[in-house]
Amino acid sequence: MHAFKVIAALTAAPLAIASRPANTTICEFYTNALFGGTSAADEQKLVAALVNTAMIGNFSKGDTTVTVPGILAQGQSYNGTPVNLAPYFDGALASTNRGGSVGVSINFLNDGGAAPLTEGKPSNGTTSNQ
Repeated sequence: MHAFKVIAALTAAPLAIASRPANTTICEFYTNALFGGTSAADEQKLVAALVNTAMIGNFSKGDTTVTVPGILAQGQSYNGTPVNLAPYFDGALASTNRGGSVGVSINFLNDGGAAPLTEGKPSNGTTSNQ
């Protein structure tokens, strides 16, 4: 449900910016609008919802009016060219620089993949690449 609210808020962003008080940050404004507060925990929920929606697309069970496929969605294309970004995140492609080494393979989805993202979490644990 929160993903739907985030997408709806971002869709209405140009109108909302005009109504946002000048002394309220964008983060505070949308965190309060979507989660009812501006605590650090609420702001973390907002960031998680934005990032998780960008990664896996719409995951809310709410009625969505804007389709967000997510960058990990299969079957996407750009200008008629098939696009599959999953190998950059699941370790299938040696595309990361780490520790002075070029072309290292790292699985950034090593702690649950999309499952915890659908629950608004970054991963199942706290020590993963995810």
